[in-house]
Amino acid sequence: MLLAVLFTLLAWPLVVHAAARVTVPVGWLESGDAAPEAQRRASRWKDELGLRLAQVVSAPDNDRFAETIAVFERPEPVADKAFASESAALEALSAAVVNVVGSDPPEASGLRTTDAGVQVAWAQWQVEDLIYEGVLAPSGDSASIVIMTMLARDVDYHRNRLDGVIASLDGVTAPMPRFSLTWWRIGAPLVWLGLALALHAAMLRFVDQDHDHTQAGTRASVINLGLVALGTLITYFGLGDRELALVHAGSSLGGLTMWIAVSGIIVVGLHFLIAARYDRGVVQSAPASGIYSRTDMIRASVSSRSGVRPRPDNLAETSDVWAVPRDTLPDPGSSTQYAVHPGKQDER
Repeated sequence: MLLAVLFTLLAWPLVVHAAARVTVPVGWLESGDAAPEAQRRASRWKDELGLRLAQVVSAPDNDRFAETIAVFERPEPVADKAFASESAALEALSAAVVNVVGSDPPEASGLRTTDAGVQVAWAQWQVEDLIYEGVLAPSGDSASIVIMTMLARDVDYHRNRLDGVIASLDGVTAPMPRFSLTWWRIGAPLVWLGLALALHAAMLRFVDQDHDHTQAGTRASVINLGLVALGTLITYFGLGDRELALVHAGSSLGGLTMWIAVSGIIVVGLHFLIAARYDRGVVQSAPASGIYSRTDMIRASVSSRSGVRPRPDNLAETSDVWAVPRDTLPDPGSSTQYAVHPGKQDER
């Protein structure tokens, strides 16, 4: 049952995200309908950046300059450390658009918040008579880079429109959090081992108080196996929102889930096998009476070491082997002989 659930989880499709998209302002044109000048400009930026061009938006081609907005997709996520501070975000954005705007510092920059509540990095550069505005937006397992350009004298006229474009960016996600695979791969077996030891001790303390390790290990293993199944499911659904971070770290949600489950099953199996071979309970192998009883064997051992043999008239008192009562023993001068056996008397 557990394996069937795990295989189902592994077959669950991964959730991926495409590049962010710009909401086209009223009266502007998109993609093939965009102004030819804007399409040529976006194509040139594509070559300079070496990234995939995802979207082109432009103002109507009825002016001597076509304001252009282009969205590019970079096939790697934005790490959360890139947005740890405003300066770190600006550094990441500047490095992404340096081939278009140059290496000069921006005139203005900051962190903007979209309508979805996600932060993006924004900066503005002036190159001769043109204004460039760049946006770095995390978008799942990729990064979206938005470049907007217009004449410097028209920037105030387009300010509200450009701010609306940034705020309405669609497909933007939080930066990719760091995921430590090493901690999970080492920590999971240690957790299962700790549970096995704790359950075993609890069984000995509260259930198997005669210190029967076999029974304690069996009960603890059954309980721990159920905890492994429960913990695996909790881990799978609990890490669902960090699936992309897992992929970026070189694993997958299904792979990590399988590791947690298999390591738990191995610990449970080893616990059961070790407990089955180790038992400190009292072994009741000696009979309560007879020549092999514990009391007679102890007396025989003492006699052999001391060299003192019990007197014949004391054997009946010191051992239950001598079943003949003392008053029935023959007189030393009599010719009658008896063969004495445990619990039996014959006259010869």
